[in-house]
Amino acid sequence: MQRRLADNITSDHLSCPICRDTLKDPKLLPCDHSICFECLTQLIESSRRFNKFSCPVDRREITASSYTLSAEQWASSFPTDELSLLLLQTISGDTKTETKLKDGILCSDHPQNGCDFFCFGCYKIICSECAVENHRDTECNCKNFKNCADLAREKLRDAYDEIENLIITGQDIVFKEIDKDQLLLQSRQQIRSTIKKLKTIVQDFEKMINRKCVDILSKVDSVTNVEELKKRTEGIVKDLKRVRDEVELSKSLTSTKDILTVLSKIPESLQKNTDLLYSLAVSDNPIELKLELNEKFLNLCETLIDQPIGTVHVVPADTIDFEDTEATVCSKRIKFSSDVLPLRALELDPFLAIQLDPSESENKITARFTGVIIHGHSIIAIDNANFKVQRFRDTIENQFIDEVLIQGIYDITNIHENDDVLVTSPGKQSRLIRLSTYNSLSIISEKVTENAYFSISQLPDCTFAVISHSSPTSSKKRVNFDWSRGVTSHIDIIDVDGNVLKHFSENFLCEPNEFGDPFIMPLKSICCLPNGNIVVSIETKTNSFISCFNQNARVKWTYDLNDTPEGVCFDDGKIYVFLRESKAVRVLSVDGDLKPVSTLRLPNYFGDGYSLFVGRNLLSVIDRTELIRLYKLQSC
Repeated sequence: MQRRLADNITSDHLSCPICRDTLKDPKLLPCDHSICFECLTQLIESSRRFNKFSCPVDRREITASSYTLSAEQWASSFPTDELSLLLLQTISGDTKTETKLKDGILCSDHPQNGCDFFCFGCYKIICSECAVENHRDTECNCKNFKNCADLAREKLRDAYDEIENLIITGQDIVFKEIDKDQLLLQSRQQIRSTIKKLKTIVQDFEKMINRKCVDILSKVDSVTNVEELKKRTEGIVKDLKRVRDEVELSKSLTSTKDILTVLSKIPESLQKNTDLLYSLAVSDNPIELKLELNEKFLNLCETLIDQPIGTVHVVPADTIDFEDTEATVCSKRIKFSSDVLPLRALELDPFLAIQLDPSESENKITARFTGVIIHGHSIIAIDNANFKVQRFRDTIENQFIDEVLIQGIYDITNIHENDDVLVTSPGKQSRLIRLSTYNSLSIISEKVTENAYFSISQLPDCTFAVISHSSPTSSKKRVNFDWSRGVTSHIDIIDVDGNVLKHFSENFLCEPNEFGDPFIMPLKSICCLPNGNIVVSIETKTNSFISCFNQNARVKWTYDLNDTPEGVCFDDGKIYVFLRESKAVRVLSVDGDLKPVSTLRLPNYFGDGYSLFVGRNLLSVIDRTELIRLYKLQSC
C-alpha cells in the first residue's frame, strides 16, 4: 500500500508536464509548476517569442529579465524545487532521509516521516507528505529547512516588532491607568478624610449625650437613697447605743464625781443624734422616679437612623468641579464658581524648553531668567544673573540667535506695532532701555529713572505700567532693598521714554480694615487689559488676591483665588494667573462678567510661576531659575 501511495504521489505531483517522466533537477516556475531542467531549456529554445514563453500547464506568460540570456542561462535562473526533490528522496528511500528520521523532528500526522518543511501560511513544522496532501493551498507557503532561514528571520523580526508595539501599547495603558488610579486615590483620600471628620462629629455628639446622661443619673442618685439612708441611720443608732451603755455603766459607779461627768455629756449627745435623725427628712408617703424624654431629640434620632450618611458616585474625571466663591466687583460682593481641583485641570502639552549650560558662559554663572516675551518668530529672555538679553528660536530647543549685555536688567515687554522692545534695569542706576530687534539685538536709547522699575506691561495707548519698589526712607540715596524691613511698592504709568504720566501708591489697592491699613508685601506681577485697566497680583500679611483698577485710581474688582497668585498675563479676552500652591494656571474671562473658565495644569512643573507670558497659542512660565518652559495652549 505504501508503494502504491508513493507511485500515486510520483505520477500526480512529481512528474514533468512535458516528458511525463519523474522530475529530474526540477525548476520551479513563478506559477508554482515544476519542470525538468532539460525540458525547460528545450521549451525556452522552441517557444521563445519576444523574450517570453508560456507555462505548459496554465499557459501563463513568463518574461526574461534580459534579452541576452541564453535558454540554458534562463532555465538555470529559476529556483530549484526543493520540495519535489525531498519528496523524491523520501519515496526512493534515500539514506540521508533515514538519518534525518533518527535525528530530526518526527511528524505528528505521519510518525514514519521526518519534518523537513515549515509552512509560513499555517506556521507549522511539517513533513513532505503533509506538504503534498494538506498544504498545497495558495495561502500556504512551504519552505525546506535549508532555504527558510532568511524568511524565518524576517518573520521573527516582524513578530518582534509587533510584540514590541503591543508592549508599548500595554505600557501606555498602564501609565494611563496609573494616572487614573492617582486621581481615584485622591478622591478616596478625600472621602476617607470626610468620613473621619464625620466620625469625629459623631464621637463628639456621643460624648455630649453621655455627659447629659451622667447628669440625669446624678440627679436620680441625688434623690433619697435607701441604702444611703440605712447607712446613715445605722451610724446614728450605733452612737445612741454607745451613750446608752455609758449610762448603764454609770449606775454602778461609786464616785459622785464620775457619775456627774457622765451625766453632763448626755444632753449634748442626745441633741446631736436627735438632729441627725430629723435631718433625714423621711416621709411616710412612698416616692418613685420618672424620666421625661425630649420629644424633639427622639424624633431627630429616629430620623437620623433612617437616613443614609452619604452616597458614593462614580463620575467621569474629565468634568471640572467648581465651588462657590466671592469677589468684590464694582463695590458689590458677587458669588460665582471657581475650579479648585487642579488634579482635574486641563493638562497642557510641553512645546519647548530653554536651558543654558553655565559651562558655556564666560563667567560660568548659572542663568536666572526673570522676564520673557515672544517676539516675531523668536523668544527674547532676560538673564538677570549674567546681565544678558538673549534671543532664541521659537521652534528649536536651546537654538541661540544673539544677545546683548546690559547691567541690572530685570523685565521686558513689546512695544505696540514696533520691532523694538523695552527693558527695565533696576540696578545701582535705574534705567529704561529701548532695544532694536532688527538684524541683531542692539541698544537704541536708555534713560536713567528716579524710581527702580521691575515688572513692566504694555498698555493699549503706547504707554506702559511698571511696578516700582522703593525704600520707605525719604532719602534719595539708593540703598540695598531689604524686604523684611517693609519695602514699599507702587505702580507708575510711563511713556516709551520713561516719563512718569501717573503715579499710584499701594494704599488704594487694598481697602483699610478695622485694624488699619493692611501691610502689603512687594507687588509681584502686572498685566494690562485692552480697556486700559491694570491687573496686579497682591499679597498682604493675611490674604492673597488679584486686583483690577483703572487709570483714575478706582479699584474695579478684587478676586480671592483661594490660593497664592504669582504671575499674571492677559491674552485674547482672558486673564491667566499662576497659583503657587496648586502649581496650576487659573484662566478668568473678562468678556462681560468676571468668571473663571478653566484651570490649566503644567506637567512636570514644580516651580513658583513667578512670571507668565501668553501669546500665539503658547504659554511660557519662568520662576527665576535657569529654565524657561513653553506649553501649547489649548482652547479654554
